[in-house]
Amino acid sequence: MSEENVEVVRRAIDAWNRTDLSGFLEAWHPDAEWRPAFPQGTEGRDTVYRGHEGVSQAWRNVRGAWTEYRLEVEDARISGEDLVVLGHIYVRGASSGVEIDSAWSAIVRFRDDKVISAWDWLDHASALEAAGRSE
Repeated sequence: MSEENVEVVRRAIDAWNRTDLSGFLEAWHPDAEWRPAFPQGTEGRDTVYRGHEGVSQAWRNVRGAWTEYRLEVEDARISGEDLVVLGHIYVRGASSGVEIDSAWSAIVRFRDDKVISAWDWLDHASALEAAGRSE
């Protein structure tokens, strides 16, 4: 784990916020697994998107459901093999107009300087607990 990995995540989030799918995919290893936060509430906790096609599908699902989806990183902590990212999320529903303004967090792991796995939550405590840490 290195500071370069922190920058990979920051670039990926910047691409996400610019709605740049190609830039976002550059951060992901071809064998990556992603567990985004919102499917946990709607599709179940075990929803996993695999590879670039899976990450792209998750992207399309999110972009179809939300007209706005912005992430802000507040802190990124290296914890052993993990990068624990703590931040904030703001989304607005495409058809409903519902707005969510929430904490957001992720545990990210790397292979070959690319994201090999990421698991997101809509709170900080879950990620810190999963990483064996506390606030």
